[in-house]
Amino acid sequence: MASLLAGSLVIFLGILRATREARGAGGRGRVARRIADHAALGLEFFVAATILNLMLNPTWTAVAATAFTIGIRQLLTLSLRSVGREDQEGAVR
Repeated sequence: MASLLAGSLVIFLGILRATREARGAGGRGRVARRIADHAALGLEFFVAATILNLMLNPTWTAVAATAFTIGIRQLLTLSLRSVGREDQEGAVR
């Protein structure tokens, strides 16, 4: 339970911090990257919590929750990589 709370707190604080920095040139991309970074870190806590739950309560529901959480984390990682590549290509031009 504490891992879920910590993950939620990391994501929430990241969103607050990023929205404060939204002003200025390139603010939208900067905010999107910050929110995604904090969401990825928060999801790491969620993955840890679901793995612990799976160890303590080995049911098919726990397996599904763990797989779903890891899948969401992987999708977020892939999207972060594509945004990073787009930023690097934009900086080169």
